[in-house]
Amino acid sequence: MKRVLWLLALGLCCGSAAVAQEPAPTAPIPRPKRHRSGLWGELGSGPGYVRVACSDCTDVIGASGATSYLRIGGVISRNVVIGVEIFSLLDQTFGFASQDSNAVAETGTATITLLWYPGKSGLFFKGGVGAAFGEFSVPSDSTNVGTDTTSSGGGIGMTFGLGYDFPISRKFAITANAAAFVTALGDVVLPGHNVDDVIATVYQLSIGFTIR
Repeated sequence: MKRVLWLLALGLCCGSAAVAQEPAPTAPIPRPKRHRSGLWGELGSGPGYVRVACSDCTDVIGASGATSYLRIGGVISRNVVIGVEIFSLLDQTFGFASQDSNAVAETGTATITLLWYPGKSGLFFKGGVGAAFGEFSVPSDSTNVGTDTTSSGGGIGMTFGLGYDFPISRKFAITANAAAFVTALGDVVLPGHNVDDVIATVYQLSIGFTIR
């Protein structure tokens, strides 16, 4: 009986030593975070400031307005996404002269835009190029309502900026943006004169809602 007990004790000791010598399981290596996957969309708005220059303007014209944008696209790689971005600024008290503020101006771009995430956080940089448009409604007669003259122009648009995604859930995020939009509109025909080589630069701060 004592021999059996000694054999059992010896077996338990050997088993404990074998378990102690087994290496601890290694933790799985976390995969890099994927910021957006598949089809994604983003809609946002915020304040903007536009500076308008032209070949025959004596001063650079500045005005503020409300901006809005829409992005929709897909994924190129883990750190780069691509999309179509439609952006516009609306200013209802615009003027091509410092003493004039009776025009309604809308400028915007439709660009192919890349968003690059350099790290694992929500920080991204963006750049894009595409088409620009501008529309200006000027009252033909200040005494009559509804007699506006509308002129429009179009050309090349570019955008660049940065932003940050604040994830709320796996499929939803709030996105903060700071961006600039350069719109080369060409010549704009206004009542009584032409404005040549109009270039509008818009600076924007915005908050967007992103569905990934």
